[in-house]
Amino acid sequence: MRITGLIVGLFTVTTGSAQQEYPNIEGETLLEDDRVVVQRFVLESGEWEGIHEHPENQLVIVLNSTNELVYRYRGSERVFERPENDTVRAFWRPGPVYLSDEHDSGNTGSRPLEWIAITFKKDSVTTDDPPAQFVESENE
Repeated sequence: MRITGLIVGLFTVTTGSAQQEYPNIEGETLLEDDRVVVQRFVLESGEWEGIHEHPENQLVIVLNSTNELVYRYRGSERVFERPENDTVRAFWRPGPVYLSDEHDSGNTGSRPLEWIAITFKKDSVTTDDPPAQFVESENE
């Protein structure tokens, strides 16, 4: 009984919230269901996200890119520069990222950075069952 409780407790701690949160900017939740959370964020010129975490299983789609972004992680710092005519980018974000990693990004460019974060919940990644709206009813 103690081992079962410990396993359940560890599972609860490691799954965490699927919502992406930043201390310095607010996001807009576009969709949340049993499988996924879709959020939109804008980081204005001169703004920093603040030290934050990232959940596992997150896809990011950059809608509008800033021309310069400073990225901090575990004491290192990188500067990314983008051309004026930069196109939409998509990437799989490795995770999780913890507060102890001291991860933060700042928009040091002259235009806003806008992105969509799609976070897949653990159950959606590990199941083969289709969502209810795709299952035909027995009466059809």
